[in-house]
Amino acid sequence: MFYSQESSFFSHSESVIPKRIINNLPNMTFSGVFSSVCAIITRVLLFLSRPICFIIAKFFTGTWKKKKATLQKENDREEELRAMIGTLKEENELLRVKIYKVDVTLDADTAHPRLQVSEDGESVKDTGVIRKVPSKEKRFDSHTFLLAKEGYTSGMHYWEVDVGKKHNWNLGVAQENVARKETVALSPKNGFWVIGLADGQEYWAHSDPWIRLIVSGRPQKIGIFLDISSKKLSFISVHQKKVLYTFTSVSHHGQNVRLFPFFSTGSSATSSDTEPLRIA
Repeated sequence: MFYSQESSFFSHSESVIPKRIINNLPNMTFSGVFSSVCAIITRVLLFLSRPICFIIAKFFTGTWKKKKATLQKENDREEELRAMIGTLKEENELLRVKIYKVDVTLDADTAHPRLQVSEDGESVKDTGVIRKVPSKEKRFDSHTFLLAKEGYTSGMHYWEVDVGKKHNWNLGVAQENVARKETVALSPKNGFWVIGLADGQEYWAHSDPWIRLIVSGRPQKIGIFLDISSKKLSFISVHQKKVLYTFTSVSHHGQNVRLFPFFSTGSSATSSDTEPLRIA
């Protein structure tokens, strides 16, 4: 180490001890010589100490980089743990709500004339044509809607619907007294709490106003959990075990007004999508 510093010193002597100081030494007074010598010694010491400074600087720089990398790994690990905890919470929530699973049967007497309900009441499809069906006061005449036979005024209830590869569908709950013979918008103020898929591309929560949902993949089975006492309605992607959306102010406006599972094959203005909706 010393040899390399010494060689470096002599090879850079002109930068450490300027020629003007060396050339003027014979003409200087004692005080001038003393000042020059002090200046030379200071320059030499600074020069010789440079490698140490570099080593120290490099050491601290390397230490900081390692520390920064360690902190980044710890932050990444913390994010992974949070994601895992979130996934476990959602999986636990799905297991919890499944204990409230109820039998749901589609009510053919409420179905729009284009809709055909299976004999067992477990599936419905859009035929694309207006069929001759009995006139019923509770039938939806203006939209391709229908309800389940079962209605609820209290408690917690969970059911699943297989939407398959349908490009259009709407699911949720509706109040018993919603309009059935006239054009009506799907929204909570009209007694509907619904989400749906439009044209196979956009998922929407039909809130006030509507909210576009960010959904990964293409859920093929939707779980619906109604908690009347908490006024909540949650929609779950069953296979992904993820909550898609939750309404937090579901109301049936009185003890005698029931909430019914709601189904729709999409807008009647769109071309018919013959794949059925099925109760899972």
